[in-house]
Amino acid sequence: MASGNLAADIIHRIAVEPVTRSALAREFELAPSTISAKVNELTEAGLIVEGGAALSRGGRPGKLLTLRYQSGRLGVISMGSRHARVGVADMSRKILSIREVRIDVGQGVDATLETLWAALRQVAAEDGGQLLAVGLCLPGPVDVERGVVVSPSRMPGWHNQPVAEMARQKMGIPVNMDNDANLAALGEYLTRGDDAAANSITLIAGSGIGSGIMANGELFRGSSYAAGDITHTKVEAAGDRLCSCGNRGCLETIASGAAIVRDLAAVGTHVDDIHDVIQLVRDGHPAANGVVREAGRQLGLALSTVVNFFNPGDVYLTGTLSSASVYVAAVRSQLYERCLPMATSGLRVEAAMAGAHAGLIGAAEIALIELLSQPSLPAEFSDPPA
Repeated sequence: MASGNLAADIIHRIAVEPVTRSALAREFELAPSTISAKVNELTEAGLIVEGGAALSRGGRPGKLLTLRYQSGRLGVISMGSRHARVGVADMSRKILSIREVRIDVGQGVDATLETLWAALRQVAAEDGGQLLAVGLCLPGPVDVERGVVVSPSRMPGWHNQPVAEMARQKMGIPVNMDNDANLAALGEYLTRGDDAAANSITLIAGSGIGSGIMANGELFRGSSYAAGDITHTKVEAAGDRLCSCGNRGCLETIASGAAIVRDLAAVGTHVDDIHDVIQLVRDGHPAANGVVREAGRQLGLALSTVVNFFNPGDVYLTGTLSSASVYVAAVRSQLYERCLPMATSGLRVEAAMAGAHAGLIGAAEIALIELLSQPSLPAEFSDPPA
């Protein structure tokens, strides 16, 4: 699936298998001159090489384009408030290895980045590839132009901090970042590659709730990067429950994993986190199933207005709660019940195909785009490893 960035699309295609310029022009339905101009840029940058002849059915055979850095790797990091998933991907966005590490965002930006960078270095060393750039998923609103987190309710001390620049200085390679739900939406779109995914909503349903929006194959972030922030929508059923954002009555207080853990404790079922809840649901625990179902119903109610307004082709759920079929079914039933028939005609509401990798795939994409946006490759990448 095309990402909207021709250089990145060419890199991804060549990473799958060597291909000629003419084949790229046919596949992308672009003029050969357009493809050649971009291929020339990538060749001059040292990212691809043109070598052996392709099989020919007659006429002069074209030359195959291959990646210069077969060992090139993209670092991918998906942060929560207490844990992070750190891994590496190849240039086709395939996630090669992942490690989960404990973090505490309350310790501040610098300490958190130090922990993440140490973990990423270790994962990259074990993989043996050459780390070229990093994509970072953050659990809060991100101003992608300035590279800062804006008013994150679960990240005290991170507001307006230059996270992207601090990460670049610490890691010494290009770093790009975005909100975790945005990158999950992007990753799911790139994984599916169909028309419905081009206009879709992807929800992260875990300890908190977030959503990312794809509109005509592009991420829709809104004028101030706040698009998709459904978690702080005020809902009647939440009453005056206090939310992490400081307001009362937000959706997060009744439909998130944290709310489910709290509601189970209120009926005498004590669990440590949402992962314990999922296990209870799988074991058929009546109270757990009931609370999870009601949380999904409330999310579906809030989302119905969004679906009526935006008319997406699909709605995808990722995050821990998406593994509970009762939660997904409750969201789906409310959308079909509450939305206009035209809005739900052909609408799919299901767990994300990319699963837990959705955000990491999106992170790999923005890492490569950031790498390709550099005026020149860093000196250490000017020659491929022997």
